[in-house]
Amino acid sequence: MGLYNFQPRFVPFIRAGTKKHTIRATRSVCDKPGDTMHLYTGLRQKGATLIARVPCVKVENILITTGGWVRIDGLYLADDEREALARRDGFESFAAMLEFWREPKNRLPFRGKIFHWK
Repeated sequence: MGLYNFQPRFVPFIRAGTKKHTIRATRSVCDKPGDTMHLYTGLRQKGATLIARVPCVKVENILITTGGWVRIDGLYLADDEREALARRDGFESFAAMLEFWREPKNRLPFRGKIFHWK
C-alpha cells in the first residue's frame, strides 16, 4: 500500500487517464502488482488531496543515463519509445522529461522503478 505524492502539474494528466505510471527511486518496501496505490498531491502538507486509489498492474526497473538513454528491465528504448514513455509519464516530450530530471538538481543517472496503474 504505497503513498505517492505528485506535483500539481501532473494531477490533470492522472485524472484524465493519460498519466499511467510513475517513476520512483527504489524503496526498501515497494508496491507490487495487485497492491493499491494511493495517489496524492500536497502529501504531508495541510490540505493534501487524494487524486485516486488505483491498482498497481506492473513494476519495472528503469535506468535513465546522463546521456538520455533509457533502459527498462534491461532493454534500451528507441527514440519513439522514449517519447511514448515521456507522454505516458505526463510530459509533452522526452526532452521535457529529461529537463525535469536534470533541473533544479541533476538526478541523472537514475536507477529506480516504474509503477504502472490502470
